[in-house]
Amino acid sequence: MPRWRSIWLVARREILERGRSRGFLLSVAFTTLIVVGSFVLPAIFLGGDNPTKVGVVEPSPPGLQAAIEQSAQRFDHKVAVTSYANSAAADAALQDGSTEIVIEMPADLSGPGEIRVKRQPDQATAQVIAAATVALRVQAILGESNVDQAALANAQRPPETKSLQAQTEQDQARFLVANIGAVLILVGIFSFGYAVLTGVVEEKQSRVVEVVLSTVRARDLLMGKVLGIGVLGIGQLAVFIVAALVAALVTNRLELPTTTPGAAVLLAVWFVLGYLLYSTALGFLGALASRQEEASNASTPVTMVAMLSYFVAIFAVIDDPDGLVANVATFLPPSAPFVVPLRAAFDAIPAWQIGLSAIITLVGIYVLFTIGARVYAGAVLQFGSRMRIRDAWRSGR
Repeated sequence: MPRWRSIWLVARREILERGRSRGFLLSVAFTTLIVVGSFVLPAIFLGGDNPTKVGVVEPSPPGLQAAIEQSAQRFDHKVAVTSYANSAAADAALQDGSTEIVIEMPADLSGPGEIRVKRQPDQATAQVIAAATVALRVQAILGESNVDQAALANAQRPPETKSLQAQTEQDQARFLVANIGAVLILVGIFSFGYAVLTGVVEEKQSRVVEVVLSTVRARDLLMGKVLGIGVLGIGQLAVFIVAALVAALVTNRLELPTTTPGAAVLLAVWFVLGYLLYSTALGFLGALASRQEEASNASTPVTMVAMLSYFVAIFAVIDDPDGLVANVATFLPPSAPFVVPLRAAFDAIPAWQIGLSAIITLVGIYVLFTIGARVYAGAVLQFGSRMRIRDAWRSGR
């Protein structure tokens, strides 16, 4: 049997058996519901960016409504101000939900007035109204003292805030997409990489591997298992990404940047590379174990490397995407799948570094698979106590 056909048969078996399993289908459905719900539920219950409805009891001081709107703008808070003829009408609006907070203030500014809510006060809106009423009263008192109103208004202007490296909403969305991508890569490595690990141990424990190896070489079995489960992983990742993008667009919770298609392609490429690297390592380490308990211990080094690489991407790269740590981590195969998409989100990585990093990672995968295939071949038919890598390497000749 040609080698490519052996690999395809093993991969097809993994896709059909695992893809049809109730656990896999329920996992995809449940996770998709969580992804969609994370966008839909806040839009339903939090109302997105809807302004807070503020009621003003008449008669009110001249300029109160304008002062509240200006104060809200200063605090980056949205309000919709409505006037009510008297206190009874305003309180009725509070009770039926027509308004969320009411301010009643003497028209002659003789007192600070009163803020009323139905139950729990919105502190942000209360602060906006309080700032507006205080400003009106201070202006009235200083106006009676013949203070220059133009000079007073100029003195009350807050300092202007400027950012040397300002981030637009598009930049923030790009970073969010890349950050979510790093999390998905980590989750994919652990979920599908561990599926390879547990699958190897289960087949070894049940002696199914002995039957399979009567027709398929050990190296082809490992490659087919990695590829088959990887196809399921990519399919599941695609479902999550599409569900998240559709939910984000429908609920208008996220303004997707124009670079989203390119970022999705880059994310998919590095998901595949990261999965191939880590699942190969987990696959041959699983062959060293004879029980699931031993497999968990055998996979500890891979788990630690993956977590360390993720934290390097999240902390070091975000802090300084052009720094030495970020540049070095770009060319290390274990960390590249996490680092490259994040650096690309910051426009901090040239195209040649992306290409060179991908080539180095592919070489690392090939070297790891060459070593891992021999270890796998030497260990997969050994039963009893857990084997050492050196012994499996010698047996795989």
